Amino acid sequence: MDVFLCPSCRFVLREPVTVSCGHSFCKRCLGEPLPSRCLVCRGKLRLLGSRAVRCNVLLGGLLEKCLAREPRLARLQSHAQELLRSRDYRAALRAAQKGLELAPDDVLLRLCRSEAYVALQQYSEALEDLEVVCRSEPEECEGYFRKGKVLLELGEKSEALLQFHHCLTLNPSFPAAQHEVEKDPEKEMEDGKGEALSELNQLEPRSPLEPAWWPRRWKDSGTSAERQEGRSLGIGEETAADTAAAKSSHHHEPELRDLLSVSDLECSLCIRMFFEPVTTPCGHSFCKECLERCLDHRPNCPLCKQSLREYLKAGKYNPTVLLVEIMAATFPSQLADRKRVHEAEMAELSNLTRNIPIFVCTMSFPGISCPLHVFEPRYRLMMRRCQETGTKMFGMCMYETGKSFADYGCMLEIQRIEFLADGRSLVDTKGRHRFRVLRRGHRDGYNTADIEYLEDEKVEGEELAELQHLHECTYQQAQKFCEHGDAALRQILMHRGPLPEKEEDIQATKDGPAWCWWLISILPLDPSEQLRLFATTSLRARLTQLKHILTGILQRCDYGHQPADLRPRGRI
Repeated sequence: MDVFLCPSCRFVLREPVTVSCGHSFCKRCLGEPLPSRCLVCRGKLRLLGSRAVRCNVLLGGLLEKCLAREPRLARLQSHAQELLRSRDYRAALRAAQKGLELAPDDVLLRLCRSEAYVALQQYSEALEDLEVVCRSEPEECEGYFRKGKVLLELGEKSEALLQFHHCLTLNPSFPAAQHEVEKDPEKEMEDGKGEALSELNQLEPRSPLEPAWWPRRWKDSGTSAERQEGRSLGIGEETAADTAAAKSSHHHEPELRDLLSVSDLECSLCIRMFFEPVTTPCGHSFCKECLERCLDHRPNCPLCKQSLREYLKAGKYNPTVLLVEIMAATFPSQLADRKRVHEAEMAELSNLTRNIPIFVCTMSFPGISCPLHVFEPRYRLMMRRCQETGTKMFGMCMYETGKSFADYGCMLEIQRIEFLADGRSLVDTKGRHRFRVLRRGHRDGYNTADIEYLEDEKVEGEELAELQHLHECTYQQAQKFCEHGDAALRQILMHRGPLPEKEEDIQATKDGPAWCWWLISILPLDPSEQLRLFATTSLRARLTQLKHILTGILQRCDYGHQPADLRPRGRI
């Protein structure tokens, strides 16, 4: 059970709370307000949208399942007492009821519950519990006295007097009961007042679970020392007793793996063993990837629907350390299998020729920047997967009627991602390699494709010399085009930068000179014409077509009469 020890108090966790850094503590050890830094890693702690710390629901359930019966019962008894001290009667009632489900005949829990009922003015329910106490301990006067006081609240004075008389029969030295018997039955009984009660203040200190009008417990009342100790248990003593009870049964306890099953450590979203479990501010736990996919669609907890906007805005989800440790301690082989499955999924996603993700939007080109605004859930998932696999690559294709996307596209590499508070992101990408689509598919809402990469044909000898000359001529025309452009072109150049320098070896890369793609991206061409230039694997054909286009533009009368719309089409 050492895995369940609180890092702060070193006792078994009680009301476990998982903080933003992923470590878990007793709720009482954290205190309120939340400390500024984690007691273990010194990381900065934040509530992230929650007004108060919330207990980790899953860890609480695991503790309940793993703790032996006696330590669990001791925890519930002391918890109910503590809640009564703080006058949180409804919570005390819930704690007592939970304990009574475990031990229906426990006298201390019956007394706790009866007190909570009295405080909530549910006198009939309190009377039922006290009748059970009296039947369980017929020789104890305390139960009869409390029963009499509740009967007074219900207006049954004669029945109450019988209980007080029976109390005095068991213990004649009971001033509080004697005081009630000596009262004028016609007068209104004043709770918590009277000479007898003032005398009681000089006797044994009141147990925290007794209201003002209940008597002090008598040292000679016949109550067993064990029950006296249990009922007056303090905060520090409770945790020590809890741990001692756990240690006393240590040699007889089953192994943790015998108490838990794999289903106890399953994500409620994917119904598989947790992988990188994270805990939300509302106390629920999920696989990191499962939670992220849910938050892509709606910024609320999938279980309780509490808003997680602040959690989403932080953009950093730290694994719950204790859950990882429990899985490693109890089911190491299953955890290894789960990790292998995840790695296989990542390996499949890392393949850059089969089932590559396709962002359907616009034309992109090798070596050219392509900024994107990502807001659709399917593309948010795509961007995360590209980051997680380490490839940081995906395909970009323009839309084409009847095919969902064109037959040709460009691989983009993520350079930088800026996440916005609502989950959207601004993504800077750069074109890498051209490809041709072989087969189309889908994965989790976005398009995928099997592809083959394009490569320009290589030439040698005289052909290469001719190609080099064509390259020089076309580049010179491109320079003139940029130097004599109008205001619209100058604005484009301010955004895109100047014409790239020409390469010495025009066949050095598979896609040919980068300046050609830069020029194609800014020329006022129809997208279909851009796609034809993009698809050709002949550098000669591409340069020839560009030279023809540039010549037509430069030969226009008064260069300023050219069309003003030199903006690239369909860009984001």
